[in-house]
Amino acid sequence: QWERMFGRLQAFQERKGHANVPKAHVEDGEQLGSWLQKQRTRYKARGLSEAERKRRRASAMSDEEVKRLEALGVAWDALAEQWERMFGLLQAFQERAGHANVPYGHVEDGEQLGVWLGTQRTRYKARGLSEAE
Repeated sequence: QWERMFGRLQAFQERKGHANVPKAHVEDGEQLGSWLQKQRTRYKARGLSEAERKRRRASAMSDEEVKRLEALGVAWDALAEQWERMFGLLQAFQERAGHANVPYGHVEDGEQLGVWLGTQRTRYKARGLSEAE
């Protein structure tokens, strides 16, 4: 089954240009997004002790599987990768515009940069700090 799903992931990557499949994505009737999420969990299990893996009923991913998935460009922490991508777009905007006050509806390179920045501001304020602090 791993090989079959890996083949589906390869097809997705060739078609979309990346291998970070949304969790709910179905490819040829198979739940590819869920499968990839399980692979990320297995990757994280590599850092656990044998006893902890048994307790969690988690199997660790082999070095070969890691290499193959990384060769396709799989991000082990998809949220962190997305944040870095958006921050890079913000930096490009700032260099071009001379400021980082992105309008809420602004789209940069196909991404909703203004919405993302608004979310970052909300998260910052939720920490209980003002911008002056």
